Amino acid sequence: MSSKNEDPRVVRTKALIIQALVELTEETPYKKIKIQDITQTATIARQTFYLHYKSKDAVLVDYIDNVFDSFYQEIEDHIIASPDPGDIIAWHLFNQWQQHADFAKLIIAADVEHLVIKSFRNYITRVMGLYIRNHSMQIHDPEALGFMVDYLAGASWMVLQRWIESDFRYPLDKLAKLYSQISRPGILSVIHNGGDL
Repeated sequence: MSSKNEDPRVVRTKALIIQALVELTEETPYKKIKIQDITQTATIARQTFYLHYKSKDAVLVDYIDNVFDSFYQEIEDHIIASPDPGDIIAWHLFNQWQQHADFAKLIIAADVEHLVIKSFRNYITRVMGLYIRNHSMQIHDPEALGFMVDYLAGASWMVLQRWIESDFRYPLDKLAKLYSQISRPGILSVIHNGGDL
């Protein structure tokens, strides 16, 4: 959504567009929302929308990327500091989405899981790369890691989707611990074995 070097006017306009989309989905199914609806709600010109986004899906992807960028910044030091960071990575992942509850619900309602899973895949790859680089892991079977990334992307999305649909009822700390207990041992085992299965 925003980067450190981005013009504040661009950041503000993008925020208006995203907020307009969120507001519209409270009363209109995502698939029925038109660009014109977004521009009218955001009180911007249609050409202004297209200066920033190609489509309404691009708005969702930008927001998802922003959530993941914040997540990455929060976990980076933990990954660098320890080869076994515990539940903290899962905690930050789920916390980020809880902090963006309205948007998380919009994504569920919009039925655009392919966009979310693609973003999950990109960020899981980035997180694993950071881990492997900082803990001097030798990867002998990169293809195995690709399957692991896909597994984590799908599993992460399904867990997150259930949590969002339950209106975040399950406690964050318990969810982070559960997710870590299910996923961490296998992931670390594969990485520590150099990706060899």
